[in-house]
Amino acid sequence: GINAEYMGSFLMEILDAYGITYEQVVKLNEEAIKAEKNCYAVYSNFHVGAAILSGKGEIITGGNVENASYGATVCAERSAVFNLVAHGEKEIRAISVFIRAEGYELFPMPCGMCRQVLSEFGFFPVICCKSPTSFIVKTVSSLLPYTFRSLDLKPRYFAPNPNNIIEVIDAAQYYLQLDPYAPTRSQVEEWIAHDDYASLRKYLCKRIDFGTAGLRGEMGAGYSRMNYLVVQQTSQGLAKCLLQVYGADECQNRGVVIGYDGRHNSKGYAHISAAVFKYYNVKCLLFEDFVATPIVPYSTLKYKCLAGVMVTASHNPKQDNGYKVYWTNGAQIIEPNDKNIREHIQRNLPPLDLGEHFCYQKMLLKTPPEPLLQKTLESYLSDALKRIQRNTPEENSKAKAFVYTAMHGVGYVFAKAIFQKMGFKEPAYVKEQIFPDPEFSTVTYPNPEEGEGSLNLAIQTGNRENCDVIFANDPDADRLALSEKGKDGKWKIFTGDQIGSILAHYLITQEKGDLTKCAMVASTVSSKLIKAIAEKNKAHFEECLTGFKWIANKVLDLEKAGYNVLVSYEEAIGFCIGNIVRDKDGITAAACLGELYTTLCAKGISFSDYLEDIYKTYGYYLTKNHYFLCYDPEKMKKIFDVIRNGGNYPTKCGEFAIKNIRDLTTGYDSSQANKKAILPTSSSTQMITFFFENGATCTIRGSGTEPKLKFYIEYNLCLIHI
Repeated sequence: GINAEYMGSFLMEILDAYGITYEQVVKLNEEAIKAEKNCYAVYSNFHVGAAILSGKGEIITGGNVENASYGATVCAERSAVFNLVAHGEKEIRAISVFIRAEGYELFPMPCGMCRQVLSEFGFFPVICCKSPTSFIVKTVSSLLPYTFRSLDLKPRYFAPNPNNIIEVIDAAQYYLQLDPYAPTRSQVEEWIAHDDYASLRKYLCKRIDFGTAGLRGEMGAGYSRMNYLVVQQTSQGLAKCLLQVYGADECQNRGVVIGYDGRHNSKGYAHISAAVFKYYNVKCLLFEDFVATPIVPYSTLKYKCLAGVMVTASHNPKQDNGYKVYWTNGAQIIEPNDKNIREHIQRNLPPLDLGEHFCYQKMLLKTPPEPLLQKTLESYLSDALKRIQRNTPEENSKAKAFVYTAMHGVGYVFAKAIFQKMGFKEPAYVKEQIFPDPEFSTVTYPNPEEGEGSLNLAIQTGNRENCDVIFANDPDADRLALSEKGKDGKWKIFTGDQIGSILAHYLITQEKGDLTKCAMVASTVSSKLIKAIAEKNKAHFEECLTGFKWIANKVLDLEKAGYNVLVSYEEAIGFCIGNIVRDKDGITAAACLGELYTTLCAKGISFSDYLEDIYKTYGYYLTKNHYFLCYDPEKMKKIFDVIRNGGNYPTKCGEFAIKNIRDLTTGYDSSQANKKAILPTSSSTQMITFFFENGATCTIRGSGTEPKLKFYIEYNLCLIHI
């Protein structure tokens, strides 16, 4: 609230009144900084350097010394000032004190502490120039360049310079003091012992990005990977963000809900997160056992929590884990909440001592969580059946049994419960994969989207048990794959677009209400067949950016506008039926397809026959989706920069002419009069779509959760215009 020019001139008047020149101020600060470099504190985590401008105009320096028996911040500063007054100075015209606190770069001593220390020696300051305050702006900063250096604080554990090996080693040594988990500490110790500077730079010089709905990455030591320290720091930032947004009372009354899957360290990460929220007196509902991911967003709404946290890396490889965040509306976070949380994480990096709530030996809470799972599951099943069940259990029991696999994840308990409620015949469970196994020991990739490589055992079970259909959840049960045995004995694995279209057609043809008030949502890289289904049935359709954080928030917007959203999906086998959960849900999707399977069995037709009828009705939409692995984010960016070619996008792909281009990274859309994209854009996500003259589309994008460069191609074979 203070005018910058006025503040700058005011400080100059103060300096002039005391006969202090600007040059003396600069020199004073420089000498204090030099003094800090020469000092050594044996009992303190603070190195302090000070310089005074005496009554005679002399600059005298000092700092806390080797034999100083002081432990606290103020005591260390008192030692520094003592070295100055020991010279017998009766007048101090100006003083500059700098501190190098453990974990931070150099910064000036706060004026309150300076005032306290000086008064103990009989000096009473006329004015103290505050350091990190809201009214310090460029004019003042340029006036006193060193004094306000604290505005640019960078903790050592946040961003050491990878080109400065001293900083890197310093960061590594400091990391060892922070990390509460012995196995990851030993990794860093090994790097130091073997002079493995490549690993030190790779894992300590950059933080894992808080991005798509939270964190996801490889587990291991360092700030760029998932570990107990990073999870604690992230939880500290989230807790402080909630306290800022909602206040202490709301946080204490509503709080957060936390769940976790069966991966390595997931339970421990959830427990240390819970300890952080308890430390801040934020109410915390922690599930006592593993849960399917959809249970957390469901619980966020059911228990009116301010946020939800799910510790999972979904279908990623076994070495990965993640930290998924839901906001008060039960949907994954989007702007500005993700940015706000990220900023709070960066402001609250020093790890708290959680010893009151957390046992560091066991990496678990000292007090086990209260039972929560059973009552939540019963409520979830009740709400799910109200939305999806159309057949009686007796009718469902007449269909053939199907195969179910949990893919070594957490889905079995929840899928079995809903299958029993629906009345299906006991499925042929893939016994080798029904219980959580963090090693995913029977598959190369624990992702049913990968096809036969991950569904081998399910196919063997189907052949052995005479089943024709497979339902497969991914390890956290938010996705669903469908496979069917053909008349030729070969198994067909349906794509995410085909499953989404099957669900869309089934649900809209079963709907009894006003179809003009119904809606469907899909990501922009999903097949446009769902749009054709919606429009032919006079329902509303909308597309949005890729990812369920965008899909769920679009569903919320449509519901506010009075629509009944029947289904929303993304091509990566993620489906949401209605509004039971504000995220993809592989459990309710399996139950919904199970009911359709009952109908198909009664009619003597297959899922493939059903899909063929959909094509005949709405058009043959052919899709080809795949990916390339790309582990280097900089290389990913360079690939897209080459395609953009400084704004001179390609006009052909081989012999096929490109009609329009939409770049949702830059916001460019050649099909619009103003050349600006209608869909939201994100500079942190690479995504370009090519619209061809022949009606085909091709989108290329960088995945937000995996090291993949994905492409999606679609063409309406019959060119039927609905």
